[in-house]
Amino acid sequence: MPNTRYTISALVIACALAASPSWAGTDTDPSDTLTKYGITLYGTVDVGVSYQSHGSAFSDAAATNVNNFLVKASNKPNTSLASNGMSISTIGVRGREPLGAGWWGIFQADTGFLPASMTLIDGPRSLAVNNGVPLTQQKSWGDSSRAGQYLNGRAFVGVASPGYGTLTFGRQSTLLNDEVCKYDPLSCSLAFSYVGFFGATAGTGDTEDRALDGVLKYTVSHGIFHGGAMYQFGNARKISSSPGTAYQVDLGMTDGPWSVNAVLAHKNDAILLGTLSAGQVDALYVPGSSTYGLPVGKTLPGTISDNTSYTFLGEYNAGRAKFFGAYEHIRYTNPSSPLSVGTQTIGGYFVVPNNDAFPRPKILEVAWAGMRYALTPSLDAFAAYYRAMQSSYGKVSCSDGSSPLCSGHYDVLSLVLDQHFGRFFDVYGGVQWSKVYDGMGSGYLQRASFDPTVGVRVVF
Repeated sequence: MPNTRYTISALVIACALAASPSWAGTDTDPSDTLTKYGITLYGTVDVGVSYQSHGSAFSDAAATNVNNFLVKASNKPNTSLASNGMSISTIGVRGREPLGAGWWGIFQADTGFLPASMTLIDGPRSLAVNNGVPLTQQKSWGDSSRAGQYLNGRAFVGVASPGYGTLTFGRQSTLLNDEVCKYDPLSCSLAFSYVGFFGATAGTGDTEDRALDGVLKYTVSHGIFHGGAMYQFGNARKISSSPGTAYQVDLGMTDGPWSVNAVLAHKNDAILLGTLSAGQVDALYVPGSSTYGLPVGKTLPGTISDNTSYTFLGEYNAGRAKFFGAYEHIRYTNPSSPLSVGTQTIGGYFVVPNNDAFPRPKILEVAWAGMRYALTPSLDAFAAYYRAMQSSYGKVSCSDGSSPLCSGHYDVLSLVLDQHFGRFFDVYGGVQWSKVYDGMGSGYLQRASFDPTVGVRVVF
């Protein structure tokens, strides 16, 4: 695997060079100070300090370096440098070139990184380093659509027209991810938002599917209406966000202070990665076992499912205050096309699949409500409440913590202040409290956590 520390260092040096006056061109929008000949260099650096009353050790691969929310391995108090509390640290380029008759050719490519460790985000690697490690000793981890690729964010080309909309192809965030983050009062913050840290809501049930490879995506606005559609072609490269196809349809309306949206989404062969037990690691070295010969550092267990979701989202803009609310219903079933042992997924990781995880369909419902309030022109306050509710999906119904197949729920309450100093720099601080109940907390070391974070963010 390439040395991501040197990769990030090279990208940062490139940004510094690009920021020199010789890059800024008079032939572009003066607000885009890093634009030349229609190509813009852009980025975000977000770093801070986080405390968890029940947390896990620092990771140089997980999307925030620490588990900002309560997860199964959360255990002891932890204070650490952390990345990406309010938004993903990113370096990228985008461009647009006139094609005539009102049409533009467009492209965009970017990558997400961890300024606290100067490495690329690699969710699967954060899991793999915990293979065979007891739960009480595991480092922070989290599955992600960002798996150490040089372009782990977006990489697409397309055409755009004010009248006919935008058509793009490549690696892109999904319509569902776009709308969930738009209608989340905390804009999918990884330190404070349940739907930001746990990507199932924005990923049609699994966080790897918030961004997908091989996607044809169309969006359009006309009057008060806006919408879009997207389709992921089935695994043409064999190493994709997951091997199956995906489709989504989005329809929305903005009228005065009101904005509403509805999204229908489906994903075949969705993959939720985990960590190998000590016994599973041993099996990788046993001749004749189904996993023999797979590399331990690149092999992970995966729960495979066909997922379908429908989501309703709304916003009311009252001027200084904006109010948000949303509801999503996700249905998980066993895959119609089971995956075989050793299937490669995003980032080239090998999967040991579980194709029979759902004796009955699992229903996950996620709802949230919250607000943003401008205390001053430069100081914003955020408050949000999130609840995730899981149905019982075992052969026998249950509603306690005896099995992860039992029904249960997860509650989060977040409060945040964000002070802006000019256009490019802000300082934020906040806290979120999370608590897990019954089946959703089965196997957890703790049941609740109190997690404040402070940080700084530079956007260029």
